[in-house]
Amino acid sequence: MKKTLLILIMTLAGAFAADVEKGKALYLEAQCQKCHLQGENFDPNSVNKAGKVSKVKDVQGIHKWVQGCDNYFSIGWFPEEQDLVSRYLNAVFYHLEK
Repeated sequence: MKKTLLILIMTLAGAFAADVEKGKALYLEAQCQKCHLQGENFDPNSVNKAGKVSKVKDVQGIHKWVQGCDNYFSIGWFPEEQDLVSRYLNAVFYHLEK
């Protein structure tokens, strides 16, 4: 039982890591870092067009933000790709619980 559970956890962790890498590739390909990068570090507190800090409070907020950027800049991501980018941003920068 423990061995089966360990294999399941390792499989899920591997799939999660692969999703994060796919999300990172999409994020970099779309050049999102042009707006959200300060120096060498992503800034989740980057200032929006209204001059206000816009930090999301939950995973759904990250997803809405990704959807908004996708629509505004006509990136053309499918919903699954938006999910991958959202997962990447949360895993690497926000660390919010689902």
